[in-house]
Amino acid sequence: MDITVPASCELPDLAARWMELESRASGGFFLSWRWIGSWLRTTGIKPLLIQATDNGQILALGLLTPSRRRRLMLGVNQICLHETGQAKFDAVMIEHNNFLIADRAPAHMVTDLLKALQTADARWDEIVLGGVGTDMVAQAQAAGLTVVTDRLSPDYGVTLPGPALAWEDTLSSNQRAQLRQSRSFAERMGPLMLKSADSPSQALDFFEKMIVLHTAYWQGRGKPGAFASPFSRSFHREVITAQGCSGAAQLLELSAGSEVLGYLYNFQYGERAYSYQSGFSYSDDNRHRPGLLAHAMAIEQARQRGMRVYDFLAGDAPYKARLGQELGRLVWCRAQRNSPLLRGERAARALYSRLRGADR
Repeated sequence: MDITVPASCELPDLAARWMELESRASGGFFLSWRWIGSWLRTTGIKPLLIQATDNGQILALGLLTPSRRRRLMLGVNQICLHETGQAKFDAVMIEHNNFLIADRAPAHMVTDLLKALQTADARWDEIVLGGVGTDMVAQAQAAGLTVVTDRLSPDYGVTLPGPALAWEDTLSSNQRAQLRQSRSFAERMGPLMLKSADSPSQALDFFEKMIVLHTAYWQGRGKPGAFASPFSRSFHREVITAQGCSGAAQLLELSAGSEVLGYLYNFQYGERAYSYQSGFSYSDDNRHRPGLLAHAMAIEQARQRGMRVYDFLAGDAPYKARLGQELGRLVWCRAQRNSPLLRGERAARALYSRLRGADR
């Protein structure tokens, strides 16, 4: 096996390599060219490429962006996996992040890639791993790196039953009662419908309407929401309209009669549906639960299409735990080399934590 670090690659060539490997990998939506290609086109960045090959066939690819941070008056050189190190770009939040790896690659492929990165380039201090699984953390440690965790989040979702069992039958009696109540309340306005946009233009129309509802909700809580920046909106328009690549962005409109209740912005890839964002029209009546209805209907639609998982993605919002179960955990961390600079930083942070604990 040959690992090249870094290899230069123009966008059309990279797209061809990436999509060919994607056809032999199980990376999921966030490692699809729909997401990665949209990220490259809208940010305009030119990251480093790491590539592993065996007898001329690509086994793994990854994109790493150099960045420099100031922490504790120290300058730290980073490389970021499928992120930029710039908050305005990284706020779109990649999840289920990893290198794109062929299904037939060795189980220790990530460890090999991280070891090769250490051998090839002495200029980086830490690699930023955002939204990765706990298995990747273990492989980073096996590569001799010290992992510093910044955030750990549960990943809730629904493992969808087969065609013989309706999804609602898997819920608790209390949750089923809430769903019946919410459905009955909404149907006073007319029949419930969850409509999927059937063209790119309609998908963009649903997207813009969702942004209005989403932003109003979060601004009412003193926060800007996920689509406050021009970059975020441009990026997602690119994801929604990207052509010739695997996976799909799905915009869903929930209505009761002529009344629009809200929107879901989901992704589909393989046998997995991902619930990414939403926007709903809320009221003060606690029987009005458009989010519950929309997810319940989207989950059932996914089951009928043969999907295996409806993934709520990272976060501990109560509805995720009520409707699903914890599928795993996602980690935002930094895998650090064994340098005096970073050992000193870790020691300083540990001392600060002990002093804070002693003061309580």
